[in-house]
Amino acid sequence: MPKSKKKRHQRRRPGQRPTPPERELDDALRAGFDSPAPGALLGFVGLILSVAAGAHDPADNLAELVRGLSDQGRTETSAAVLAIATLTGDIELRRRVRRELADRGQVLPRWLAELDRTEPFDRAIEISTVYRDADQLLVGVTVPGGHPLTAVVLVDNELGAFAAEGYVLQSPLEDAVALLLEDADPDVRVRDIPPADARARIEAALHELDLGPGRGGYESWAESRPVVDWMLSLLPAGGDDDVLRELSEDELDEISERFLASPFGPAWTDHDLRPLVDEVVAAGSANGIGDPLVWSPYNVASLLDPQRRHLDRGTPSLDRAPDLLRDLIRYGHAERGLRPELTTAALAAVDAATGSFLQAVHEPTDAD
Repeated sequence: MPKSKKKRHQRRRPGQRPTPPERELDDALRAGFDSPAPGALLGFVGLILSVAAGAHDPADNLAELVRGLSDQGRTETSAAVLAIATLTGDIELRRRVRRELADRGQVLPRWLAELDRTEPFDRAIEISTVYRDADQLLVGVTVPGGHPLTAVVLVDNELGAFAAEGYVLQSPLEDAVALLLEDADPDVRVRDIPPADARARIEAALHELDLGPGRGGYESWAESRPVVDWMLSLLPAGGDDDVLRELSEDELDEISERFLASPFGPAWTDHDLRPLVDEVVAAGSANGIGDPLVWSPYNVASLLDPQRRHLDRGTPSLDRAPDLLRDLIRYGHAERGLRPELTTAALAAVDAATGSFLQAVHEPTDAD
């Protein structure tokens, strides 16, 4: 998977006195307002909205923050309130801010004054690998004045398809893809997906994030999450978010049967070994988006990790699981057309994990 291209925060130089938080916020707001591009100000507003969302009463907290900004009466604080109103879809607040700006004779940049006219890109991109352990989904909008914004959301498919990371780039979709593909490995795959599907998948991944780790668990969302939410709201709705495959018992049985009928299967056709075959295939259905025939080194290490107990200690011939996995990998990767180097890497992972796995299998249990 391509690496993230987020900017790193600059470190304070030795001997440099820390800046008070209020001054830092004021400087960030001023810099965002003075910037000719929308990213900095939207990032500031995203941070404000993120802080409000994490409060005990988000609505009251946001209302208090808005009042504090409005009462200052400065052009940049009014600009922040207008951006907040647009990102949250608060039409009444947007009207009120515009009246206040007109009464004060304050002028905003065109992109901000017309932010509610932002248009979505007509395409979306998925970047993934053959393992499909994680997908990067890219969607974008064009802010009035011709300013492109591309949101990049990393969806971890092996942990319930939750949004593990997200950020916004001030670049067109094509440039963002090129940036993400710098130094990418040869197994990265790029494809267009319908914007409605991208919206549905990202919204579902954000929902999983809120159910599990939560908004506060990932620093990349501090500024980006509210902006990404707003960008998604501009995309077509009604897309398909169903990417993870939940294989039925019949489908798992069919995979096992095809494996046993292949040149890699004769050693495992004995009736007493079928429970082991079925258990390993079923465990593999958690790989990536749900494919027991594709095994990354991580998937291998996870299956054979004694601490994770993916395999039942009571399964007959459990000590033969590493050998079975080797044959299943050879068969599955050939079926899926993976490069030989990926098969070699997966087999090496089996070799590395076998010793500790067998040691755990042969250790006596309390029931022995």
